[in-house]
Amino acid sequence: MNSRIRVYPWEKIIVEGRARIIIPDPEKYRRPDGRFEPAWAPVFYNPLMKLNRDITVLILKHYYNGRGFFIEALGGTGVRGVRIAVETGMDGLINDVDPIAYYYITRNIELNDLSNRVMAYNNEANTLLNNYTFTGIFVDYIDIDPYGSPIPYIDSAVKPLSRNALLGVTATDTGPLTCSHKSKTLRRYGVRCYKTDFSKELGLRILIYNLVFRAAGQDVALYPVFSYSHKYYYRVFFKTVRRGMDAYRIIDECRGYIWYCPEDLSRGFIKDPSELDPKNTGCRIAVLGPLWICSLGSTGLAEKLIDEARGSDIYGESIPLLKLLRGDYLVDTPYYRYDKLFGLYKKYMPPINKFIERLREEGFKAYRSHFDPRGIKTDAPYGELVKIVTSF
Repeated sequence: MNSRIRVYPWEKIIVEGRARIIIPDPEKYRRPDGRFEPAWAPVFYNPLMKLNRDITVLILKHYYNGRGFFIEALGGTGVRGVRIAVETGMDGLINDVDPIAYYYITRNIELNDLSNRVMAYNNEANTLLNNYTFTGIFVDYIDIDPYGSPIPYIDSAVKPLSRNALLGVTATDTGPLTCSHKSKTLRRYGVRCYKTDFSKELGLRILIYNLVFRAAGQDVALYPVFSYSHKYYYRVFFKTVRRGMDAYRIIDECRGYIWYCPEDLSRGFIKDPSELDPKNTGCRIAVLGPLWICSLGSTGLAEKLIDEARGSDIYGESIPLLKLLRGDYLVDTPYYRYDKLFGLYKKYMPPINKFIERLREEGFKAYRSHFDPRGIKTDAPYGELVKIVTSF
């Protein structure tokens, strides 16, 4: 570590992962209620996103293991990019349009002795990514972690990617994605949506489809290998393939809709709304989409990340989430709210693990969902699910 970097009285050095990072001292930027507000500091650093960055590093360690070139387009203090370089061995570029952020990025690169491997840029993110398309440099991983929606950056983000690469995307506009702000959902994501008991999964499926759709317009296929919802954000990692036919196939296979009956909580996937005959449903069906109807991620990758995290002294916080994600990836049907199911049928609600065990005894897949502590993922047909609920 470079000890010549000056740290001012309004700053401090923190350790995250295996990197040391200069940040504005959180004690100087607390709200009147005593809570630290990252947006009030001169440059954005959010300690609550550590898990997000841990998982980013784990995935890049798995795919690249010391090779490759990355771009962090919206860097803030540069903590994510610095951690990627220090913990995976990748070289790269960290960018931010804010001159103050650029100042912190340059110092944090130097602090971690990365000046010969990582560059700092002070550009608008779309301008940087569009310009990088013509450099001839193959970019193996691009990270988009904005404040709000990632939609304004996706067209630019897929352009510099190499023929087979990774793309990591964060979205913090969970209100529109979960249909709390329906007008924004429609204008930003093209979905006229409806409040459901599986709103967190609905939001992730809306997000994934929109990102895949926009990339397909540039003949880039995005395959989600890892995605999740955590606190106030969504995070998706895509394996990317620059081939028009692949882009067509992924849209053709995985674009669809969710039908949902708010009266009995039944739900399912359809490829097109014309498949539904309202006369045969006996319910005021809501049709949600277009959205992603394929798997949300790879169980094999989740297992490998668990093994990597177990063997490390710095990624342990990610293990509980990684374990839950295996179930969410094994069952595509949107999760059921356990309490709402039993409330609907006015039945005694047993412990959730006992109910899951009963579903498995009947031969169905059943798992706790990471989306909601009351959520259950199961492939049991709705009629069979009701039989089991009413048997308690």
